[in-house]
Amino acid sequence: MAGITENVARIGNFTSSEIFKLMTTGKDGKSFGKPALEYIEEKNMERRLQRCIDNETNARPVSWGKILEGFVFGQLGLEYKLCSDETIIHPEIPFWAGSSDGYKFDEGKTVIDEKCPITLKSFCQLVNPIYDGLEGLEAMDAIREGHKDGEKYYWQLTSNGILSGSKYAELIVCVPYHSQLEEIREYVRNYDGNQNPIMWISYAEDNELPYIVDKGYYRNINIIRFEIPEIDKELLTQRVKAAGKMLINNDFPEELPPPIFKDKYKDSIL
Repeated sequence: MAGITENVARIGNFTSSEIFKLMTTGKDGKSFGKPALEYIEEKNMERRLQRCIDNETNARPVSWGKILEGFVFGQLGLEYKLCSDETIIHPEIPFWAGSSDGYKFDEGKTVIDEKCPITLKSFCQLVNPIYDGLEGLEAMDAIREGHKDGEKYYWQLTSNGILSGSKYAELIVCVPYHSQLEEIREYVRNYDGNQNPIMWISYAEDNELPYIVDKGYYRNINIIRFEIPEIDKELLTQRVKAAGKMLINNDFPEELPPPIFKDKYKDSIL
């Protein structure tokens, strides 16, 4: 689980988890839309504050997802590697960073993003396309249309695919079987890190946790695999570069600089 130390690489930089906002457009279909402009301004706020403004690390959906990371990867093959604590920075665009949940080292390399929904409705919306017989990009496109975070997940995978040099992507969706809840509670009770954000799991009743019935309609682990379109990689890269022109102090070094900013912000800060 995340500690109180902030990831410096993410402060004031565009990250894969929210980069979908840069893909929104204005009425002309070309300029940045309102979500993109708000996101860019938030990154500028962080550059002035020299710290992240997002503080949702203790939210229940986040803590549930983090706890299940190891649980899910433990049930995957040995070709999968968990590395969610590693942050990658684009080699040519230093204000672009991302952390994937893991990789599958196969032909062309595959970037992994794992989703463990806190609600069963979200789970069903994510996996129904593959139970309806869809595969690959067709399944992912159905998720983009039918799930409120579908666009977010698609561009998150695309971004991490670019950063890691991956040709393929896998969206792994998991809700545990009912019989696995006690195993998860036991893991929480024996967790050797900060237990405060996760102890609610060990005390929760079965009906307060997301689970599916054993030997039912759905599988506990579901994988949507697709080749990331090169055209979307190029489009996202163009949007990130354009947004970077709107960031203040865009020559950020690896170490955080003192609070001295350029142009219109200088007089208001000093």
